[in-house]
Amino acid sequence: MEMRPGQVVVSIAGRDRGRRYIVLHVIDDTFVTVADGTYRRVSNPKKKNVRHLMATRKVDGGVESKVLAGVRVTDEEVREALRAVDNDSCGKADWSHE
Repeated sequence: MEMRPGQVVVSIAGRDRGRRYIVLHVIDDTFVTVADGTYRRVSNPKKKNVRHLMATRKVDGGVESKVLAGVRVTDEEVREALRAVDNDSCGKADWSHE
């Protein structure tokens, strides 16, 4: 699955395994930058190999449109997008990858 800005992803490798992020930028076919608004801020996004991420079908339209328009996304917007995913899944999703 090709990743795009605003997409919710889950880290499946590294110290941050199991943590959910929002894709901010697609660097190339191999790398993306991600942030969660709390531990990994928009001002210092994490560069991750796409092989170390599990893509979800959830895409936040607000974040996506801002990134594509070149408008700065805030940490609060990223946190709110991830909170919305939590509310949609009602805690039933298993974010761990084993």
